Amino acid sequence: QRVYGATTIKLLPSDFVTNADGGTTKFGIGYVDTAGGSYGMKPTANGTEIYAFVDIPEGKKATHVDIFDNSDDLAIQVFEVQLNATTMTSKGSGNANTTLDITDVNATATNFLAIEVTTISTGDRVYGGTVTIADQ
Repeated sequence: QRVYGATTIKLLPSDFVTNADGGTTKFGIGYVDTAGGSYGMKPTANGTEIYAFVDIPEGKKATHVDIFDNSDDLAIQVFEVQLNATTMTSKGSGNANTTLDITDVNATATNFLAIEVTTISTGDRVYGGTVTIADQ
């Protein structure tokens, strides 16, 4: 967990993994370290969903999410997920490169955020993101 100051959790490129929804052809994501338009996390197939999972610090609530991409303004959705259940409750949807004001999620002993980014093509790049937190 990378909490920056009292109000921000940083998401690094390494925090993203692919979703199995698209089948085995949509597994995998790679890091491109070339500066410029190629830099960032690169999906291996068009239409790959990638996820970042974020723990909310005790006594805090998550209020906003920012995901940064290479200008495609990819679709994002934020879910509250439980360690001890199979439910995913949507807390908001929007686009990368725009601050998403989610329904506030208070930290509990079992919850966390799942942030979904839906890529369009293998030319898409995701750089990382932030989750804004505040006192409960």
